[in-house]
Amino acid sequence: MARGKGKRTSTLALLGWGVLTLLAGLGVGLVLGQQGCNRKEAPARHETKTEPKSTPRPTPKPSAEPKAKPETKPGSEAAKPQREEPGPSKPDLPRFALIIDDLGYIQPELVTRLCSLPVAFSVAVLPYQEYSRESADISHRLGKEVMLHLPMEPIGYPGPGRDPGPHAILFNLKEAEVRQRVRQALDEVPHRVGVNNHMGSRITPDRERMGWVLQEIKARKYFFVDSRTEKDTVAYDVAQKLGVPTAERRVFLDDDKAFPEMEKQWQRALALAAKDGSVIIIGHIYPETVEALEKLVPRAKGQVRFVAAGQLVR
Repeated sequence: MARGKGKRTSTLALLGWGVLTLLAGLGVGLVLGQQGCNRKEAPARHETKTEPKSTPRPTPKPSAEPKAKPETKPGSEAAKPQREEPGPSKPDLPRFALIIDDLGYIQPELVTRLCSLPVAFSVAVLPYQEYSRESADISHRLGKEVMLHLPMEPIGYPGPGRDPGPHAILFNLKEAEVRQRVRQALDEVPHRVGVNNHMGSRITPDRERMGWVLQEIKARKYFFVDSRTEKDTVAYDVAQKLGVPTAERRVFLDDDKAFPEMEKQWQRALALAAKDGSVIIIGHIYPETVEALEKLVPRAKGQVRFVAAGQLVR
């Protein structure tokens, strides 16, 4: 009996120690677990404190993107609306060809001002003048069509105000000399693609002499516009028979340089364009004419389509 009691006592003692050991282990585990949790939370608190330091770095905002649009290059799609190009209906508008004569002796500043008008037109440059080549260069650079303004003898030559200029086509010249003078004049004006006559009321009614002139123009594959300085001119007819692309002037803009008179001729040209589908109007590089065009050209917007004279030849 005593031995049995001793066994039970030792067994209970062992169980007691086991329970105490288990409880002690649980206590130590709780303490260690709490410390581990505290250590894990510390980095999270540190990151939240450092986040404001990273926010000053600029981040792209959607509202900032439109600011880049003004930097669009002129050739891009976004820049196209800024150009003065024909709208969808403009090809149906009557065609209006303006030719400005007598460039070559006028200061380049006025040529630049003229050619800065934002529409298509043609300039006719006199050869052998102080600013002939420079005027042609300026006009070409600013997108205008360049023509040779070929000097020809007028009725009344050599009277006052009837001098057509150096190396003009004169009535008494032989055929070889006429042809040589046409070729020489063409070579004097760079960028030329066509020709019209300067004065010439003595030459343009003569079929033979106009034939000589136009054959040389045809050989270079240029077009010819009859300025119609003489009512009996045959230049247009001869050009057609020779197969030279040709057209003729309908209105002179500035026989009278007063603005009301130029405005009247401009309106006449607009009416002819509306009636016939196209018109050629000729003016001269007078300061008064350039000033008038700066007013008249914007008014014609939507009424006609400005074209170079070469687009009306046939």
